[in-house]
Amino acid sequence: MVAVSDLLPYKLSSPQDKWKFDPTQRSNATAILEEALKAGLGYRGAVVGVATALQESGMRNLDYGDATSIGMFQQQDWWGTRAQRLDPHWTSWKFFSEMKNICPGKFGANYLTSTPLTQVAQAVQVSAFPNAYAKHEQSAAELIAELVNGGADDEAPKRVSLARKSELPLKRNTVTQIPFEDEYSDGGDQHPDKGGPAFITGNSDYIATAAATIAGIAPGITIQTRFLEINAKGDVVKEGPIEEALATTGNTYITQTRAGGVCDPGNHVVWTIEVINGDTDGKVTYAEVQANYWPRPA
Repeated sequence: MVAVSDLLPYKLSSPQDKWKFDPTQRSNATAILEEALKAGLGYRGAVVGVATALQESGMRNLDYGDATSIGMFQQQDWWGTRAQRLDPHWTSWKFFSEMKNICPGKFGANYLTSTPLTQVAQAVQVSAFPNAYAKHEQSAAELIAELVNGGADDEAPKRVSLARKSELPLKRNTVTQIPFEDEYSDGGDQHPDKGGPAFITGNSDYIATAAATIAGIAPGITIQTRFLEINAKGDVVKEGPIEEALATTGNTYITQTRAGGVCDPGNHVVWTIEVINGDTDGKVTYAEVQANYWPRPA
């Protein structure tokens, strides 16, 4: 168990705002937590990320903001593409990457525990209101402790987080199911085909976000993604909406979210990518999927 006091290494001197978090905010906080752990910044790093996102956007994935700023961290266009900045995992990864680049040299190796949170956040964000992050520290610590310790109640969703870091060929005009080799969390054994494409298995409601980086596709070529429900025989029994993206110069980053999904008993859900026409086959260089799911009554 993680205590809130473990996440607050010094006495708070600023008045604290109190938050009541909805499912969307909790989902975004989970993305921040996972990326903090992947970055090696621990639970305290996640507290900094959540407090920053609360100040910047209310920890909501906003598609608007000051000038070109969008997303949870209100990152401007020089941070990344629009799709990247609206991806909760990518935008969190980018925030923590900048933190690791800037803060050790500015504050020392132990900056997460020795430096006030608002100074760490400000070093990354360069806000016009440099002290504003401090008022969210208590709520951020409480939320991270709750997520780490298993959620607020029995209705909290379970979590699946998978990735693929090795290359995967993409043959033109062929629907390719994306297999995932790395598990970060797999509540309820939703990825039973370890190394395979299933990320939701059995009788569940779910929300999922998948993303991939694709190389070798000429700019302007259409890339289609889709979530499919597959039965035990391997037949497609349900097809989610198709989302299309155009290949860009260099690597192409794509993402897709499926909200309100339902997987029936005995089936599983996969994510697929298809390159439409083009002159050459491509390849996936990285892919990941994160899902919250709620088991349905039998």
